[in-house]
Parts: sequence; C-alpha cells; structure tokens
Amino acid sequence: MKKALVLGGVLCLTLSGCAGASAPQAAPTVTHTVTQTATATVTATVTVAPETVAAAAPVVAEPASPAAPLTAVIPAVVPGTNAEALDDDLTALGFKKVVYNADTGKTVLLLSNWTVTGIDNAGVEQSVEKAVVVHVTK
Repeated sequence: MKKALVLGGVLCLTLSGCAGASAPQAAPTVTHTVTQTATATVTATVTVAPETVAAAAPVVAEPASPAAPLTAVIPAVVPGTNAEALDDDLTALGFKKVVYNADTGKTVLLLSNWTVTGIDNAGVEQSVEKAVVVHVTK
C-alpha cells in the first residue's frame, strides 16, 4: 500500500510538472509604426497706419469663369501603327476614352497584338472627354 501511495505521489508530481511546462507563455510584443506629417502654420501680424488703409484701392475679386473643356487634335497618320503605341500617344494627348473596334468583330484585349487600320475624326480637334474610335485588325 505504501508503494502505491508513493507511486501515486510521484505520478502526481510528474503530471503537475508537465502541466507547468505547458502553461501559457507571454504573447509576443507587436510594434506598429505610424508616420505622420506635421504641417506648420505661420501667423503674421502686420500693423498698418490708418491713412494707408484709406488710400488703398478696394480689391474686387473677379468671378471664376467655368474652365473650358480641354481639347486635342486626333492624330491623322495612324494606319499601320501598333494599337498599343497609338494608345500611349492618345493618352499623352489627354484623351480619356478610347474605343477599339476590331474589323473582324473580335474582342480587342491585348493592344500590342493589333494593328491600326483607321481612326474616326482623324485630324479634328475634339474634347478629351469624348470617345475616340480606333479601328484595328490582327
């Protein structure tokens, strides 16, 4: 019986030692770096003599006129050009909407695989907001 108690005590101590080994460890420290840009504001105080203020002409702000839409001339000499190169040129001119129309009816996906056969309104000045239609073939 004494052996059983001693064996039970040793077993209990062994198990409690194992439980200590699996005790939860401290969580690793996580560091977040935040970058902020500070903007300095400078306030200046100017003292002006009253006679200078009376002599100054009133400043009248002109109402802002609406900005005229930007225009660009559609390139005229484009047949035989690679569609990707023409797309780069049209983008550089500021055109935002370019539609590629395949003469064969296929969908134009990779511009570098297509050759330009024509362009609508070639040589005409047009708003860069309007669509430019380019005809291409493989």
